[in-house]
Formats: sequence, C-alpha cells, structure tokens
Amino acid sequence: MNIYGIFTETLMLIAVLNPFGNVPLFVGMTANMEKETRDKLFKTIAVTGFFIMWLFSLVGEFLMTNFYKIDMKELKMAGGMILVVMAFRNLIFSSGKQNTPLEEISPEDQIKRAVIPMAFPMMVGPGSLTTVLILKAEKGVMMTSFSILIAFIFIYITFIIGNYLEKIVGTLVLYILSRVMQIFIMSIGIRIFFSGLMGILQAHLAL
Repeated sequence: MNIYGIFTETLMLIAVLNPFGNVPLFVGMTANMEKETRDKLFKTIAVTGFFIMWLFSLVGEFLMTNFYKIDMKELKMAGGMILVVMAFRNLIFSSGKQNTPLEEISPEDQIKRAVIPMAFPMMVGPGSLTTVLILKAEKGVMMTSFSILIAFIFIYITFIIGNYLEKIVGTLVLYILSRVMQIFIMSIGIRIFFSGLMGILQAHLAL
C-alpha cells in the first residue's frame, strides 16, 4: 500500500473538511455542556461524518454515472468549481453568526443537532463529497477508505482537545489556520477543475 499516497490524500481531506475552522464554532456551541456529553457529541459528529463520506465514496460514482449520466471528467470540473467557490466564500465572506447553544436543548435534540447540521453539511458537504469521489477514482477504494478513516480520527482528536487547543493557541491562530486551509482548498479546486477540463478537451479532440 502506498503510504505516501494515503498521507497526501488524508491531508487533502483534512483541508477540505477544515476541522480548525469548525473547532471554535463547535466549542462555542457546546460551551456549557457537561464534558462527558460534549465528548459523546463530538464522537457522534466524527462517526457520522466518516460513514457519510465512506458510503458516498463506495456508491457515489455508481449513482452519478448510472442515474445522472455524469462521468468523472464532468464531475471533476463541477467539483473543482465547488471547491473554489466554497474556499473563496469562506476566505472573503467568513460568517461570524452564532447558532443556538446545544446545552439549551434536550439530549435527543443534541444528537439530532450533531448530525444535522454539524456533521452534515457543516463539516461534510458537497465539496468534500465530490473530493472523495475524485480521490477514489484516482487512488482506489482501499487507499481512499484508509485516508477517510485517518482524517476523521484526526478530526475527532482535534474536537476533543478543542477546548484546550483554543485556550493554548487562541481563536486568532485557529482562524488563521482555517484561512490558510481555504487557500489550499482553492488551489486543489483549480487543479481538479483543469484536470477535468483537459480530459473533456482530449476526448473531443480524439473524435
């Protein structure tokens, strides 16, 4: 198995999922919650996000090609544009709005809130789902599955130490890390877009 390939894939997924940008938001939403409840909530978010991405990596391409008749070249162009627009929006028009604190709602609703919208689409969204499909097409199911697993283990640990992380490095540092990741995401999006465009041009020129 290509260890370097798994490493680079994992870094790409972490960049797209952007845990450093979500830490201040998620920590703020659970500020007055009991530690045990908060840890369980973060575990639910990480596990749910992992299964959404992993299942989509397995069946997403089948759905795209058989039901929507979209091939990988077109998906790369669309996915690249999504990543560029998403990164640009987050970089330039970052929102500071606050959501309802989770500790003010019932335990059942806390789990629901963990899944929608915290796990999906706040963390796992169209950009990350498209990225995982492209990675699977390029690297294969096994390597992509390992990369998804490692990425979400990292994300879970980041959320668990989020309170301490925010106190140690400060909200400003997390904000800067999040903005830097948006630049990486934009670069990845541009590369994926032009990869799809070149594939389409080559297919048409070959006709």
